Amino acid sequence: MIKRAFALWLCLACTLFVIACADTTYTLNVSASSLKLAPGDSRTITWSVEPVNLVEHKVTWTSDNPYVASVDQKGRISAHAAGSTYIRATLETGTQRRITVTVTGNPVTKLTLDAITVELEVGETAQLNYTMNPEADDKRVKWTSDDTGVATVDNSGKVTAVGGGVATVTLMSVNGMTATTVIYVPTDVLSVRLSTHEIEIGVGQTTQISAEALPVNARNREITFESSDVTVAVVTNDGAVTGISAGECMVRAVSTNGKRDIANVKVSILPDSMKITPERPVLSKQNRSLQLYVDIQPLQAADCKLTWTSSDESVIKVDAGLITAYNYGSAIISAEAPNGVSAEITVYVGETPESVRFNNSIYLLPLYGEDVIAYPVFSPYDSYTSDYVLSIEDEGVATVDENGTLHAVAPGTTTLTLTSAEGLSCTAEVRTYEDIKNLYTTETKLSLSQYELHPISFYSETGRSFTGQVSARVDDESVCVYSDGYIYARAPGNTLITFSNPGTAAACTVSVTVIEGSYKSNKVIALTFDNGPDEYTSDILRVLDKYNVNATFFLLGLNIERNPNTAALFRNTTHELGNHTYENSSLAAQSIASAANALEKTDRLAERCIGRELTLLRAPDALLPESMLTSLLDTRRFIGRGYDVGDALGQRSADEIRDLALEKAYNTSVLTFHDSGKNTAEALDLLIPELIKRGYRFVTISELIEYTGSDTGIFSTVP
Repeated sequence: MIKRAFALWLCLACTLFVIACADTTYTLNVSASSLKLAPGDSRTITWSVEPVNLVEHKVTWTSDNPYVASVDQKGRISAHAAGSTYIRATLETGTQRRITVTVTGNPVTKLTLDAITVELEVGETAQLNYTMNPEADDKRVKWTSDDTGVATVDNSGKVTAVGGGVATVTLMSVNGMTATTVIYVPTDVLSVRLSTHEIEIGVGQTTQISAEALPVNARNREITFESSDVTVAVVTNDGAVTGISAGECMVRAVSTNGKRDIANVKVSILPDSMKITPERPVLSKQNRSLQLYVDIQPLQAADCKLTWTSSDESVIKVDAGLITAYNYGSAIISAEAPNGVSAEITVYVGETPESVRFNNSIYLLPLYGEDVIAYPVFSPYDSYTSDYVLSIEDEGVATVDENGTLHAVAPGTTTLTLTSAEGLSCTAEVRTYEDIKNLYTTETKLSLSQYELHPISFYSETGRSFTGQVSARVDDESVCVYSDGYIYARAPGNTLITFSNPGTAAACTVSVTVIEGSYKSNKVIALTFDNGPDEYTSDILRVLDKYNVNATFFLLGLNIERNPNTAALFRNTTHELGNHTYENSSLAAQSIASAANALEKTDRLAERCIGRELTLLRAPDALLPESMLTSLLDTRRFIGRGYDVGDALGQRSADEIRDLALEKAYNTSVLTFHDSGKNTAEALDLLIPELIKRGYRFVTISELIEYTGSDTGIFSTVP
């Protein structure tokens, strides 16, 4: 009995020990962080792990440049050639330490060949000469050819052509530097390759094909085209294929020495128009797949081949019209005929909505003014309806179409109703009114503190409160701006605001004086923008400037390169700038060297086009491997994604973006927008005044970190 109890106790103790070890964070220590060695020297690095327990650890040793210095799996470093490299010790948990190894002497820093390309006939030779920095201590080099069946090279750089084709000769120094020359050895055409092997065109339609004789350095690479049945399709010498009548034939591409490739041609009657059904499909977790159908006109074209595509395959994939959902969201599904006629629909993926409301509870329509659009807002935000119906109680007052466009008919009040396919419903009040003759405000002179938001109301000649449309012209918008019933004080100064009712002569003025004051909210929020500079960056900057708001922009090197003039707009701004990698690629999928090169390239482009440093880093997927922490974040912080408002693809309206941002806004939150969003600037113009009304002030990411007291290099506000 005692033995059994002891065995149970021992088993429990071992289990607890294993659990404790699994949750332990280990620190890897090495006996040296840097070494200086002469060529031929070696040194063994010892290591230890803290805390010490019964776990047996394993360290893997690697060298960034084994030509300069290599390392074995016992930590013994051997110096080979002058230069420097990193030796890395990696614990099985992923924890890594880096040892800087400098091999003394003068390394090879310049290595060039005197020819980029050389063309030789079989049996001919050529001497390749190279240039190396003269002060290099070890001038030994190695010559290699990647295809000795085409060309060989000896230890002196003499190249001999062996057979037809293309080979690359590489010269390597002892410290790993390389230079290359491409050797072309002409041959006869070995094969012909068409740009396509399946062609479907309509009667009277022409499509262009091309053909290539291989290899690229072959002799007599001329190609001719021919049709197997000119009553079905004809082809010109430059590869233009034209359909003559419905049927099938072949088009051949033939070289002068008889090599050929064949494309099958189908000539058919093609669509004039197409329509995809159902028109508003919704997928969900329970109903992930649905077959779409295409109504094609004329009917004789119904059997033509269609190309199906999805605008976002991470959300929905399509195969021959069968759509399958993979994530919540939406995607545009397109079907295109060979003649370019196409049709598309938007497919939503979400669960059944729980409630619905209109974006406004009251809609005000001037009798002779512009129409107003009512937008339904379904909750939660990842839910969608397959269909809904809009109706107006009294069409003698106003009308509504299927898109929610409200039109005033006569003065009065009526009710707008929405009923969804799931049985949900909501209502909103619609008020129509006649234009006014005069406009007044209760305050003709205002004195405001800087950053203060002041409400202002209007009334008409009848003395009643005026709820119609009011536009404002501010003489000096650097002092203040007006938006949706509020005057926002931007900077000290004086200005005059003229308010008017569009379409009438009714107007009034308010004199505004803004003084420097202590009006400062305790609630802060950071607006961030990814993937710039892009098409809508200038619009976004204009709205931010309108409200004197500073934001943080994470720039892509590729977009700076494509849009240098747009990038230059940041030069004289006070917006904070960060690095978003060169081409929006995940850092987690790259090597440290590749990631560092991409970030450095983006930094250089920013310095050249903007003249400013990128002081922050945000990875495209907000993932930064632990192995990159010390190597990429020496001089800047890594910033998490924040809350993405879903504006990147331009599929959400400005009102939807505003509503989603307001739902996710809280003190110290980070909202993420995109320079590519076509509705982003309009959404900001709606969002910023509302956030100001709710007591927020706007800060950059660095200001937010200072405000929160965070002292870590990694910062994320995703709840």
